[in-house]
Amino acid sequence: MRTHYEDLHVTEDAPDEVIRAAYRALSLKHHPDTSGDRPQSKWKMQRINDAYAVLADTGKRADYDAMLRRQRNPGPAPVQPPVRTARSSRRLHPHAQRNIQHTPSWLRVGLGWLSDARLALPLVAILWLVVLWMVRR
Repeated sequence: MRTHYEDLHVTEDAPDEVIRAAYRALSLKHHPDTSGDRPQSKWKMQRINDAYAVLADTGKRADYDAMLRRQRNPGPAPVQPPVRTARSSRRLHPHAQRNIQHTPSWLRVGLGWLSDARLALPLVAILWLVVLWMVRR
């Protein structure tokens, strides 16, 4: 991506006088009236005008510099919580969904309940206690 600084051939810490001088020099060079019939002169002049409009205004330049800093150092991406639907807690694991058409309905319901950690963990704990009780008998 080209920046306005690159369009005017100045550095990012250039003072206003340097930006103004660069704009004048480039506009004389690329102005459609003075550059002849070059097809790119109108396009280049538009880019020079846009760059000068932003960099000549101190408020717009500060906003533009902040936008450039954000693009160069984006930081961590915001974490979005997963979208939960009404039945999302009863969904099967993706690997278990492959052959779901060939599974009996009673088994599909049981697998759906076991795929929910809120139901599976207490059931596993109860089964573990039953096994321990049977072993000690």
